[in-house]
Amino acid sequence: MQVELVDVVKASQFNLMKKFAFIVLMIQGLMVFAQKTINSETLKTFNVNEDSKKVNSAYAENMFFGIFGVKHFINALDVNYKGVKSITITSNANPKIKTPVYKALYNQDGTLDMFEISEQIGNALQVKYDYKEGVIAKEVIHYQGKNAILNTFYYNDDKMYIEKPNQKFEIVWLEGNVLLKKVYTENNVGTEDRLMHNCRITRSIGQDINKVCFNDANFKIPLVITDYVPEVDANTLKINLLKGEESQIKSIGTNKFAIVLQGKEKFHISLDKENRIKSFNYLGNPALQEKPIEFTFAYTMF
Repeated sequence: MQVELVDVVKASQFNLMKKFAFIVLMIQGLMVFAQKTINSETLKTFNVNEDSKKVNSAYAENMFFGIFGVKHFINALDVNYKGVKSITITSNANPKIKTPVYKALYNQDGTLDMFEISEQIGNALQVKYDYKEGVIAKEVIHYQGKNAILNTFYYNDDKMYIEKPNQKFEIVWLEGNVLLKKVYTENNVGTEDRLMHNCRITRSIGQDINKVCFNDANFKIPLVITDYVPEVDANTLKINLLKGEESQIKSIGTNKFAIVLQGKEKFHISLDKENRIKSFNYLGNPALQEKPIEFTFAYTMF
């Protein structure tokens, strides 16, 4: 059978590509191995650029909604905080309690200065931020009845580094709109994230232990998130990530949205005409005798 010259060229190109791919994989493997340990002292720099500010903003925004595990969905709403001086959130869960469940103060440049959470929705705490060159330099966390915790922040280009107590050190960065991080203890890696095919995968002790996939890496509505559930093989102790439930945020009317978790609508959000959040409603769970709760947002402006 006659072999065409073009086939020989294609085969040669294919072999070169395979060799190149193998070399790339070897280099990547060495890079990953090298990153298993760090010298945190060499990372304590303060080289800030626009990418640093984007990571910083993604870290600090929508803290209230992280309590309910729906921060990603709120990010998709692109909430407007321009000109906001303070946000106060109250609820109707207990008519006898008039104090806010959450309060946040902002600086004139739109950065978060401080927020407080009451015991009505979690562990009571206050978080205060100190800024340098437009980004967080220090984060002071006061839990009720406990000593303050100080986290110190450093930056280099698109990476943010957070030094925490007990010799913990985090590297935080953005890929698209997905926030990723590596966590080190005593300069040895504990957990590390990576982004593959719009999926954030978390690895620990040599195995993937968590996977979350986004239908749209740009976080546009309708945003659908698929969680993968870890299953451990009793014999090999290998972790398999099995596809679990899909969650989503969808439009249900003008400036009205629903968050669906495990096939059921769990939260409703209403925005005002300025694209600020007006209300955030938990729809309750009759099976657990949990009543609906309405969280109402009030703003003061500069």
